[in-house]
Amino acid sequence: MPRFRFTIRDDQGEVGSKVVDLPDISAAKAQAVEEASRTLAIVDGSFWADGHLQIDVTDGRGLSVATLMINGFEAPATGTSRGLK
Repeated sequence: MPRFRFTIRDDQGEVGSKVVDLPDISAAKAQAVEEASRTLAIVDGSFWADGHLQIDVTDGRGLSVATLMINGFEAPATGTSRGLK
């Protein structure tokens, strides 16, 4: 079974990594989404302070097979509402 490494980064750099044996790239991409979900649950609301989460997926040879990026943006309130009630 192929081995995949998941490297998690934020604006400060690498925050963790793990290696998992999975059947194929599709399973590795699904695992990347699970890792992102776990990481966002841990950082809770503090994600908005940094606003960037990236999970790089590499294969057993170290070749990049996928990258999942999540960015948060806060828009300043303008003080007017447009159709939202």
